Amino acid sequence: MSLGLFGVAHAATASLTGAQTLQQFNLVVLGNATSYSHVDGRAWIGGSLTGGDYVQHMGDTPASYYAGLTVMGSASNVHVNGLGSYIGGSFTNSIVNNGSSYLAGGVSNSNLNGAAYVAGSSSGSNFNGGRVSSPTTLMQTNQDAAGSTNFASTLSSTSSSLKRAVANSTVSINGNRATFNAVANAKGVAVFNLDNATSASVFSAGEFTFAANGASTIIINSSVSSAVIGANFLGGQAQSLGKSILWNFYNANSLTINSQFGGSILAIHASLTNNQNIEGGVFVNSLTQKGELHLQPFTGNLAAVAPVPEPEEYVLMLAGLALVVGVATLRRRRIALPGAQAV
Repeated sequence: MSLGLFGVAHAATASLTGAQTLQQFNLVVLGNATSYSHVDGRAWIGGSLTGGDYVQHMGDTPASYYAGLTVMGSASNVHVNGLGSYIGGSFTNSIVNNGSSYLAGGVSNSNLNGAAYVAGSSSGSNFNGGRVSSPTTLMQTNQDAAGSTNFASTLSSTSSSLKRAVANSTVSINGNRATFNAVANAKGVAVFNLDNATSASVFSAGEFTFAANGASTIIINSSVSSAVIGANFLGGQAQSLGKSILWNFYNANSLTINSQFGGSILAIHASLTNNQNIEGGVFVNSLTQKGELHLQPFTGNLAAVAPVPEPEEYVLMLAGLALVVGVATLRRRRIALPGAQAV
């Protein structure tokens, strides 16, 4: 993690963009999360958190003003391996193995191996890295960052923009195999738009394979309200394409992953249960985690994904075009009149 980020103490208050969020975080949950597994990178939980290990790969986690684990509510039975923590509520039966901690509530039955600031009471806890009476600069930076981005709004905007993208790629199904045939545009972007019927066929397949064809940004939009996905990604493509794929489940309220899955999942209205590992980030409403979330920060170019204009945008475009045509016509008429001067 680059310490250079902390040269300006309060720069952390700047809100992240959708692209920055997908890159800096391995996990963002808008509500509550329960984990029986581990997260390789950085996590932000908007509600309360029970269980799980976080920041398993500290050295590979992208730089950020955010702590390794940020929980806006209370946290219990968690293990933070690196980059410290910010906890907005109580912190119980937990361990911070590396990094400083800002605990806005109380702490009980926990081990804090880095410097810690606790605003509330403490009991049965070990301050192995020392308990400070006021937050350090790094702690304050993590605290400032914790609430600086409205992730619900930011990720909703990202999802809405992506679902309007023009599809240039298709999925073919042969027997039990779904093949994603990417057609990259000049900027390396491939977009799949799966309606409910296509999604049902694709997600009932037992095998996924990708013909990436040079695409470096693969966007897969799906309109389903729920899905259970158990397909095997063939040829190790879950790992090899994990950083390039973004699944945008913009209508989903329930998702279940039953096999190793490749790509980041953006589903801000959904409750996700992953029974197997995910090679990518997870950005959901609530989470029951039973498989690992591997660190595959999204490297796609969201800025190169062009959405279809909304109807009102068409109206504005036509109005602007009409104004340009009108001015040009008036100009020609004035020039055509004897003695008239051009404008």
